[in-house]
Amino acid sequence: MTSSTEPRAHGDPDAAVCPECGDTGWVHSTADDGATTVVRCPCYRATQIARLLEGAGIPPRYHHARLDNFAVTSHMDRSLDEARVVAQNFVEAFPQVPYGLLFVGPAGVGKTHLAAGILRELIEQRGVVGRFADYRDLLRAIQDSYNPVSQTSELQILRPVLDAEVLLLDELGTRRPSNWVLDTVTHILNDRYSTQKLTLITTNFPDEAESWSGDQTITDRVGAYARSRLYEMFRIVTMNGDDFRRQKSASHPSDRYSLGS
Repeated sequence: MTSSTEPRAHGDPDAAVCPECGDTGWVHSTADDGATTVVRCPCYRATQIARLLEGAGIPPRYHHARLDNFAVTSHMDRSLDEARVVAQNFVEAFPQVPYGLLFVGPAGVGKTHLAAGILRELIEQRGVVGRFADYRDLLRAIQDSYNPVSQTSELQILRPVLDAEVLLLDELGTRRPSNWVLDTVTHILNDRYSTQKLTLITTNFPDEAESWSGDQTITDRVGAYARSRLYEMFRIVTMNGDDFRRQKSASHPSDRYSLGS
């Protein structure tokens, strides 16, 4: 069933007919001089936004994620509030932003929540064509496309990722870095760099090895060339703190709400 909090597309059998346009998307408008013309109905934008949100592929776990519900309390690390401010400034300045954002930190501090919140708000406020891509799932889908019986090709998998106005690449570096993986990551970054498309990335791997990263760095996981490209393309947003999900699970076992990763 379509969520009552989301705009519903024209043609949805569960959607009520718009009383203004009858779901045609057009209404008559009379100018001051009496001339009648046809203009877009206000419901049309809501329909377009609904389609863009659906096409973005934001996972259900992050449908709630917005910048204004990224709650930071006084006992949390200051870097979390600073990251929220950076995210909000990014949305407000878009499209006049010269770089993407690379959220770095341990699991459970809210990296994906902030990144997904940015993506959602850019779609809703600016009508951008966005795309959420889980790093591991993306690589798995590309590999599956090589199967002779597959109904998809590598180009079909990559095209929405490369063409998106704003791409969210979640959990960069979580796949073991084979030569093929490194080449694929480099291809994605290079393509988006050359076409000047903005990208948001989350990763659990910092520049300097940490205990929470398994003593691995981002260079270890994506290679020196891709890491160099990241320096050119992104502002680094470091997020520190305890795993919010673990805290919530311990204090409220029945409450599985989380800020994300």
